Amino acid sequence: MPDVSRGAGNLPSELTSFVGRRRELAETRRLLAAARLVTLTGVGGVGKTRLALRAAADVRRAFPDGVWFVPLAELRDPALLAHTIATTLGLTDEAGAQVGGLAEYLEDQRVLLVLDNCEHVLDACAVLVAKLLSATSSVRVLATSRQLLRADGEQVLVVLPPVPSEGEPAVEAVTLFAERAAAVVPGFTIDASNRDTVVRICRRLDGIPLALELAAVRLRVLSVEQLLQRLDDRFRLLTDGSRTAPDRQQTLEAAIAWSYDLCSRAERAVWSAVSVFAGGFDLEAAEAVCAAVGIAPDEVLDLIAAMVDKSILVRGDGTFGRAAWYGMLETVREYGHVRLMRSGRENAVRGRQVEHCARLARRYRAESFGPHQLDWVGRMRRGQPNIRVALEHCLAGGPEGACRAAEITGPLWDCWFAGGFVPEGYRGLRAPLAQEVARDTPAHARALQGAAFVAAQIGDEEAARAMLAELRELAEALDDDNLRAGWAQCAGMGSMFLGRVDRGRELMEQALDGFLRTGDEVQACNTRILLAAALFFLDDPEGLVVAEAALAQCEEHHADWSRAYALWAVAINTWRRGDHRRASALLREAIAMRQTDRTQLAFTMTALAWCAGAAGEHERAAGLLGASSAMWRISGAGVAETGPHRQFDEECEARAREALGDDGYTRAFAATSGFDVDEAIAYALAEKPAGPRAPRRSRQRSPGGLTRREREIAELVADGLSNKQIAGRLVVAQRTAETHVENILTKLGFTSRAQIGAWLAEQRAEPGDGT
Repeated sequence: MPDVSRGAGNLPSELTSFVGRRRELAETRRLLAAARLVTLTGVGGVGKTRLALRAAADVRRAFPDGVWFVPLAELRDPALLAHTIATTLGLTDEAGAQVGGLAEYLEDQRVLLVLDNCEHVLDACAVLVAKLLSATSSVRVLATSRQLLRADGEQVLVVLPPVPSEGEPAVEAVTLFAERAAAVVPGFTIDASNRDTVVRICRRLDGIPLALELAAVRLRVLSVEQLLQRLDDRFRLLTDGSRTAPDRQQTLEAAIAWSYDLCSRAERAVWSAVSVFAGGFDLEAAEAVCAAVGIAPDEVLDLIAAMVDKSILVRGDGTFGRAAWYGMLETVREYGHVRLMRSGRENAVRGRQVEHCARLARRYRAESFGPHQLDWVGRMRRGQPNIRVALEHCLAGGPEGACRAAEITGPLWDCWFAGGFVPEGYRGLRAPLAQEVARDTPAHARALQGAAFVAAQIGDEEAARAMLAELRELAEALDDDNLRAGWAQCAGMGSMFLGRVDRGRELMEQALDGFLRTGDEVQACNTRILLAAALFFLDDPEGLVVAEAALAQCEEHHADWSRAYALWAVAINTWRRGDHRRASALLREAIAMRQTDRTQLAFTMTALAWCAGAAGEHERAAGLLGASSAMWRISGAGVAETGPHRQFDEECEARAREALGDDGYTRAFAATSGFDVDEAIAYALAEKPAGPRAPRRSRQRSPGGLTRREREIAELVADGLSNKQIAGRLVVAQRTAETHVENILTKLGFTSRAQIGAWLAEQRAEPGDGT
């Protein structure tokens, strides 16, 4: 029997520190306890081997007959797989070099085999592992592979780079970069002067450990600022790796090329084609662009599935709207784009992408006012990065390209609001209008109408006047009643926002009549909501009738995004009639829909503040005004500064100041004015207190280096909530809650949730603790 205290096997010693991966290590150990075959899969350089070695070392005591590391990267002949494993185990006879001999030798042994880099002898690995596990009772296999083995009983852990979403601290990636940088530049540390730059480097490199290590080496000759500037050409820059590392890990390009070489010709074509998508894509989008590289639509699904198996593509959690969503690391995407440019097919693929975006825009306009409205809004919001690059391609193509851009922007103008892209959407709408193109086309007119509407919403009065004048001429030149109604709607809204409410009402009534005659349901609904607002400002009881008609129209069509605006219109007119309780209930119903439309949330939270003030809840009214100011700032819309709206805000503020005093009002307002969207929604629904009565600074830190959000989650951990319960309480994904908890443990240097509770108790006991 081997000496268990020493640990049998051949695990190599770690020459550099192992950073982070707490969640992945725990999950690997859990899978190994429950299954006999566990595969760690992920893109090249992501750290699968290091994770496998650390996990194997952690469970070594459970395998008294050894933990054996079998590197397969250099193996070229699948027939030698059993022989390679046998040699690692110390078997020298010919029988041991066969699967049957291996099984006989391992039959009664408790052994963990770590098979590293299985991808290029994949079929042989799958067959051998299946036979070996069926012939033994206590052998377990931990495999690393860029592609799934697909053997019976296989449990899979996808290893992702340790880089978080935007706005979260890149703890593991930054720590890894700092340690590797200190190894080549003695004394290198992360401090206030370079932290933001290092975080940006980590994000640009997707947090891929290999990429970070190669980048750190460049600090021998570059500053961190210079390194960041040169990452646009990352494959040329990151070429100086360890001389003792395998060839595939000596440069970043070699690591990605290793995956490329494992792909079939058709898979490589798909890789290059989908590299034009900046923010991920769905199957329909992939089918559209892959036609430009000779892949038929009915072939794309199987090729996408194969690329997910190879860890080139990653399917997002669940679905977005009604379709699964696929993405790739930016480094992997850039490699595919380089291949696409070399192939000479980039313009053809980009052209297909533009056609796809234009087709989606037309479908959005035709189908979005109905039961799938929120699905459409979500789909277009998630596809915004791809719309952005498609428009850039169009606008670089001269007048013809500008016309194509207008075909995309024209139908989508209201989607900029729903998706939270008001300033960007406005720029996108105006860009094709600024070029010298044929201006007497319906596409140009629709884009002009959308741009004029947004201009009025954000307070760009001069531009709105010029565009409205051109729109009116175009409507007459094209003899288009729908465009005439569009002009009246935009002009009426602009008049209302400038304080000429009577004129705004007159134009809005004209617009509503025109949209009803042309059968434009969505614009008729939008106009009813705007007209109801004008009647509200005029204190006309007819406003409630018009608002309820809009709500009924939304409910008839099951159009939930529009319904949230209609609820607001009914609520403000109900409040004006003196029923602030019903108005508050309607507004909370709209907020509880938790939509992405920041402008709608800003409108609704502002009105909820008016209701709170009317009920004598002046502290809450001040807090809601603070939360709504955050939403107006995030949305980019300028309606809050216009005369009619501002009048009611000022009256609400004046009553609150009188009740609370200037200092009390300022504290209550400041406690919520820095909220993000989720926090503001939670507060508006009375799920969250306003917090400390002190001006809140952005990204405020609490003791231990925790962000305010992390401190809040730490409190929930201390209260005994699971990650799933925390996610439900905060209305975030469970994976997000898990990431926050792991970051808290890492920052505080703890290993258990119980330690978090003890630390919080100590913090509360310290005098002067303001948290």
